[in-house]
Order: sequence, then structure tokens, then C-alpha cells
Amino acid sequence: MDSSVVFNVATTAIAVVAVVTSIVFSTRQARIAKHANHISVLIDLLREFRSAEFHEQHDYVCTRLGAEHDPADGVRGLPAEAKTAFCSVVYYYQSFANLAVFGLLDQTLLVTVLRTRIVSVWKAVRPFVERERELRGEGSTGTYLSTFEELARLAADLPPQHVRDQMAEARRRLPRNRLLG
Repeated sequence: MDSSVVFNVATTAIAVVAVVTSIVFSTRQARIAKHANHISVLIDLLREFRSAEFHEQHDYVCTRLGAEHDPADGVRGLPAEAKTAFCSVVYYYQSFANLAVFGLLDQTLLVTVLRTRIVSVWKAVRPFVERERELRGEGSTGTYLSTFEELARLAADLPPQHVRDQMAEARRRLPRNRLLG
């Protein structure tokens, strides 16, 4: 075999290896960047979750809103204190839902972390939201808080065991990640 053919084959092989390596590393870097975006968004939104006032409003929405107020007048008919709690809590979860819909936050991660709370809030506010849709002329399939409703549906469909499964999976991956780190 001619030395120029061997040289050409060798340089072509090196170029192919360089391209494949570049693709593998860029794909990995893109995945890492996507996860970094999810983490920063989640941390920012969870900052509100750490406030005592948010938890008081959350408890109010889940335990007292429906008992103290008739949903016949929708959300617009709620008195100031109730509307403030409603908006604070519901739009908090709506923010998560919107980010998930537009792919800025992994909805499985979100639903896994906040599953029980999302479901309990939706259960408490659903009659008010449905009535508000009617008052707006949207009917029961309207768009008012529809992304939160979808998030609640996904959360309700997620088995309670999912969180434990995710923790077990993380423990299983841990030794491998330490080797790669």
C-alpha cells in the first residue's frame, strides 16, 4: 500500500474520531445546560414556598376556601382576603405549569416534587375556576387556569410510589456518578 493512501486513511480516521467526540461532548454539554436551567428556575420559584405566609395561604385555600365561600360567584366574587390567598397560591402553581408547558421546566420533576400540594390545591379551587370560566363565557373547557388544571391532572395520575422510585434510581446512579465525576 502506498504511503500516501495510508496517510489519507489515518487522517480521515482521526477526523472522524474528532467529529464523533465533538458531537458526544456537545450533546452532553447541552443536557447539562438544560438541567442547570431547570435547577435555577426551580430554586427561584421554591423561594416563595419557604415563606410562612405562603403556607398560611396554602392552608387557607385547601381547608377553608370552599367551606367559607360559595363558588357561585367564581373567583371574582371572593372577598379580598380569600382572593389574595387564591391568587397567591393558585398563580404560584400556574407559574410552574406555564414554565413546564413551554419546556423551560421538566414537568415530571415538578410534579414529582409538588405532587400532593398541586392535587390538593386543584381539588379546593376547581369549583371556583369552573364557575369563573362560565362567568367569562368560556364554559367548562375554557383557558382560565387551564395549564394549572393540566398540571394537576398529571400530578393526580402520577403514582405516589413515583417519588420513592426516583430516590431509588438516584441512589442506584450515585456510585456511577462518583466514578465519572
